[in-house]
Amino acid sequence: MNNLIMTNTQSKHKLELPFVSICTPTFNRRPFFSSLIKCIEHQLYPKDKMEWIIVDDGTDPIKDLITPVDWIQVKYVYHKTRLLLGQKRNIMHSQCKGDIIVYIDDDDYYPRERVSHAVEMLMNHPTYLIAGSSEMHIYYHDLDKLYQCGPYGKYHATAATFAFRTELLQNTRYNDETALAEETKFLKNYSIPLLQLDTLKTIMVVAHSHNSFDKKKLLETPLEFKVTPSKFKVQDFIQNDQLREMYTKDIHVLIDAYSLGRPENKPEVLRQIKEIQTNRDKRLLEHSKKIQQETQRLNTLKIPQFNSMEQMKQHYEKIISDKEKIISDKSCLINELLKKIKYLNENTSK
Repeated sequence: MNNLIMTNTQSKHKLELPFVSICTPTFNRRPFFSSLIKCIEHQLYPKDKMEWIIVDDGTDPIKDLITPVDWIQVKYVYHKTRLLLGQKRNIMHSQCKGDIIVYIDDDDYYPRERVSHAVEMLMNHPTYLIAGSSEMHIYYHDLDKLYQCGPYGKYHATAATFAFRTELLQNTRYNDETALAEETKFLKNYSIPLLQLDTLKTIMVVAHSHNSFDKKKLLETPLEFKVTPSKFKVQDFIQNDQLREMYTKDIHVLIDAYSLGRPENKPEVLRQIKEIQTNRDKRLLEHSKKIQQETQRLNTLKIPQFNSMEQMKQHYEKIISDKEKIISDKSCLINELLKKIKYLNENTSK
């Protein structure tokens, strides 16, 4: 009887679960897809409550890798013409029929709780339309180390961690012309209230040689990017031995032999990265000049010399007294002006 009751309860709960659209944009990432398919397959969320939307604009389409997948609804959309990432994400959204959209990018590891955790958090916090993680942990294969990035802000998250209700799309969309850092426009400069997810149940970023943005640059200026050694180990994210081997070793061997996925095949991405770097360097230079000017100004200030604490006290008391007198004089002047205005108003109205 207890088993029957439990089964009925579980069935009712399953019926109440929202339908989820998993979204994956991709471009020439063939070496990653066997691992990615296993990540999707290992998700704890019921497969009949999910669909997988893939938008591919690569010169090496991966439809053949997806065709055997029959344990989840797959909608594969191929574009022969190149798409920028913002436009690609907008196209993905147009294909979704889910109540909740969960991003699973093609080159990072997603824990088996990725979908279930995101859905649970959104259902338990109905006032939020979107969730994500501002804290992320990046695995560097060359160093065999994990580093933590962030958190950066209350409403900050990177797109790779997004999960949101489809109704959010009534209020925002991506800039079609954006090739990277697309989150800023979508989150309206991080002003949209965003629910923070548990990083361990959300993503482990994998730094690799085909990254559009070289993640090693984050380690060059750790203070600027809030990068610190991670308190976690890879095993904390990837418990499955086979998947752990794939993401920490096998993938890196495969991509070294796969030239189609290299950054030079994404010229628009590289152009926008250069533009962002130029603007960043310009801001840093301007900030540096302001600091130098302020330092020079402070160096030219004449600091009065005092023979005693009493003399210093008298000096600053006089400064305060003089300023109080100025304020008092201005107050009297304002009162006189108000009296004149009142007099003029009274006489004008007669």
